[in-house]
Amino acid sequence: MKISSRRPELLGILLLLSASVSSATAGVFNIPRFVEPGKNAVGFEPEVVLTNGGGAGANLHYTQGITALNNIHAVLGTGGGQRRFRMGGAATFDFFPDVDDQPGMGIATQAIYYKYQNDYGQLEVTAIPYFHKAFFNGQGNQVEPFLALPFGPAFHAGEYHWQSQLVFGAGFHREKTNLHFIAEVGVNLGKTDSYVSGGILYQP
Repeated sequence: MKISSRRPELLGILLLLSASVSSATAGVFNIPRFVEPGKNAVGFEPEVVLTNGGGAGANLHYTQGITALNNIHAVLGTGGGQRRFRMGGAATFDFFPDVDDQPGMGIATQAIYYKYQNDYGQLEVTAIPYFHKAFFNGQGNQVEPFLALPFGPAFHAGEYHWQSQLVFGAGFHREKTNLHFIAEVGVNLGKTDSYVSGGILYQP
């Protein structure tokens, strides 16, 4: 109950911050949240960048469960300032599912195209190894921490450089509801941004 009561406050703070600054990057958000075959999930992710002058943006996410081990994922978003329009997708391979005492482990491959303020584009191709584990209390609440390490090349004007981040966060869900709340932090490890994001995920 305490976790659920604090989530709207955190989301409100993130939305307020996103309205007051500019620029953004798409986060890991729903990739560690594995979706069962034949089911789908949609999400909204406001985001605040903490480095390179700061900024904000918002992303829409869609995930489709394909098999017991695979999801496909799409993202579409926008931001002010340096990074603006972004569009891309990912494929997820959850090779160790989250069952019993075993944490879920997998890897996603992702490609996102960004349009920047000075009208140039950059394609970021990323491998995202991740870990996640759901914990339940006796009141129907679920907390699912996750850890991911996105890394890969970014291409622009015939050149490229390598990027890497450390991303950690958690999903929050109450039993018998279709809404999940997600919060995450990305830490720059090399030639990218640090950020804070949070959002709402609807999974029928």
